[in-house]
Formats: sequence, C-alpha cells, structure tokens
Amino acid sequence: MKRKNHWVLFAILLLALINLSPSEETTLVRPEDRGETLPFTPPEASNLQETGHIQVAVQMDESDFRRLEEMNRQFTVIHPVEVDLVNVPAEETYASFQRQLMKLGDSPDVLLLDNVWIRRFAADGYLLPTEGYYSGSLSGEVLSASLIPNEWNGYVWGVPLDVDPYVMVYNPAKLKQLGLEHPPASVDDWNALLSAYKKQRSQPYLLGLDYRDPYAAATLLWQIGGGWKPGGTEPFFAVKGNMPFSLQQMEQIQPWLLDSGAAGADAWEKLNSDELAMMIVLATDAQKHTHPQMKVWMPEVQPNLASSWIRGRSYAVSSQTDNAEAAGLWISEMTSALNQMRWQESSGHLPVVKTIYYEAARNELPAWIPATLAAGAGAALPASPALPGQLEAFATLTYDYLSGAITAKQYRGRLAELSQ
Repeated sequence: MKRKNHWVLFAILLLALINLSPSEETTLVRPEDRGETLPFTPPEASNLQETGHIQVAVQMDESDFRRLEEMNRQFTVIHPVEVDLVNVPAEETYASFQRQLMKLGDSPDVLLLDNVWIRRFAADGYLLPTEGYYSGSLSGEVLSASLIPNEWNGYVWGVPLDVDPYVMVYNPAKLKQLGLEHPPASVDDWNALLSAYKKQRSQPYLLGLDYRDPYAAATLLWQIGGGWKPGGTEPFFAVKGNMPFSLQQMEQIQPWLLDSGAAGADAWEKLNSDELAMMIVLATDAQKHTHPQMKVWMPEVQPNLASSWIRGRSYAVSSQTDNAEAAGLWISEMTSALNQMRWQESSGHLPVVKTIYYEAARNELPAWIPATLAAGAGAALPASPALPGQLEAFATLTYDYLSGAITAKQYRGRLAELSQ
C-alpha cells in the first residue's frame, strides 16, 4: 500500500514539474531514431527566408541601365534578395566575359548575353541549364527566334529577355521613283530595283549599312539572294545553296552602298534628304530616328528560311553560382510579361512573350512588325558553339570587301576557306 502511495506521489510531482517548466521560448522534440533532444523552431519563425545575394552583369547604354536599376529596386522591395548590378563597358567581348567566368568564385551569378554566345558558353561549361533555376515555361511561350539559339545538347541555357531585329528603313518617294511601292521582298524585286537604279542613278547611294556590323551584312546577303536555309553544321556564310547568287548580287550593289557606321548621323540626314533610298539598321535605331518621310519594313518570318537577323539577349546563370534559386527568382521577375512591356516602352527592344504580340494594338507595338514573328515557327538562325568566332572572322572579311581592301573574287575565296 505504501509503495502504491509512493507511485501516486511521484506522478503528482512529475506533473507539477512539467507545468512549471518554460514552454514559450523553445520546445524540445525527441526524434524517434535518436536519443538526444533537439530544439524545434516555432512555425511562425520558419516562414522567414534567408537573404540571397547575387551579382548581375549586363551590357547596356546608360538609359536602359537606369531603367533596369529601377526594375531591380522594385524587385528588392518585395523579395529578400540583395542584387549587385554591374554594367560592363561596351568594348567588353566574349573573351573578356569568358575570363571573368574562369575565375572560380569571382564570376557574376547572372549574365545578360547576346543569344549568339549562349551555346558557346554552354558548351564550355560556364552555364547552368534553365531547368535548374527557372520555374516558368519557355517552350511555346516565347518567340522561336529567341528560344532556338538558347537550345543546345537537349537543354535550354538562357531565358530570353528581348529581341531587336534588323529592319529596312526607307524613303517611299525614292523607292517609288525606282518602280517599287515597298522595299524589295524577293529576288525579282531586287533585280528590278538594281536595273532601275542603274538607269536612273537618281541619288548618290542606294542602300546604307554599317560595314563593321556582321549581322547587317548577313541580312543584306540573305535578302538579295532570296533567304538562307540553315542546314548541317556549315556557317551561315558557307558558299553553297543561294550564297553564290547572293555574292553576285552583292558585287552589283557594292558600288552604291554607304557605310552608315562611318557616316554616323550623316547617314540619317542623307536618308531624309533624298540622297539615300534605304538603310539596314536595328529596330531600336529606327525608332530613335523617326521622320515623316521615313518608313520601316521587316520581311515576313518564314520557317527554315532566314531573311533578317533577329538579334536577341537572354539572361543566363553561371555554373559557379552559389545562389541559383535567387538568380532564377530575379530572372523570372525581370522577364515577366508586365516588365517586358515596360522594357519595350522605355528601351525600344521588342518583347519575347508571344501573348504580347496577340494584343499588339493595346500594347502599342510598332505597326511594321509582321504577324509571323510571333505566329510562325521562325527560321533556325545560326547559333552553333563556334558562332562567335565565325562572326568575328566574317565581320573582318566583309569590312575589307565592302571598303574596297579586297576584290569580290578574293572575298568569295576567303569565305569558302572559312566555311571549311
């Protein structure tokens, strides 16, 4: 009987100790598979997130960079992520970006890259595939011209931000004098234009382009030859298919070309004062130099046929990052449909989200954008890992030819050598 009373007394004392012990700060939990007690964090404290810290390297003019800074400030108000934005000087190239990435632990977490660099960086092991950090959908949601260059080895390596296609800026009155109502859209149109210009020579120059810009030169070669069909692993200037004909056409038009890069603002004055009929420029440049006498034209986007280079930029995450989740969150916000519309309004760069084009009137996109840019499958523009080097060689060679340093025969021969 005494033993039973002892057990009752022991139970009462144990209950008293439990009630007196502190429970508001920390509760102890004993895991089933371990003997020691571990502290348990209350539910309200577990909702707090650790602050991420990422560095983003971009290459923009000052006005665009200021807009990005504003978008970033709005992001950091909502999300517990510290972001260091770095605007890399314009003279920085692929090689300099590569050197940054090779410094282990010292590279940016996020890079804004020209799409032609994406596959090269991916092949060199410098990037993470988007599946590792981006939660949204890219396939079917963004322009094919933006997505295709970012695909390599079965993965997507960059999240598209914007596009900036090469367009034809033209003087309608001058083209009408040469027998065309709009810029030449076919080989027959180009033949008719060249024939009429030879007879009339109504202005000193027929067409302007920046001789040092390989994308503008490729656009001209494709358009005067009826387009370029990608195939195999050959570079876009491989002397096969339509390229021999394009080079013949280039030889005809070369004496009447104006180097708009060297001419600068004077090229626009010539276009507006009837001394120049047409000029190949980036869409953003065309929008900065609007004039009552000037119109903008872009050819239709056709499947597996390139007729105009569509430049684009994408955000990519370094394979050396320690905070891929924060990087992906930042990229998702910067490339959202809402921010893309704001970006287009402030920078002139066109969005990559297809749904924005379906509501073009409401979103006030330029009227010259062909419906096929968003609706069609688009041409598989060249974007092999070797493309940056090919472009550098092509740019130097084309400048030498257009500026008269080498002959048309030498140009064709060296292009053939580069294609091997």
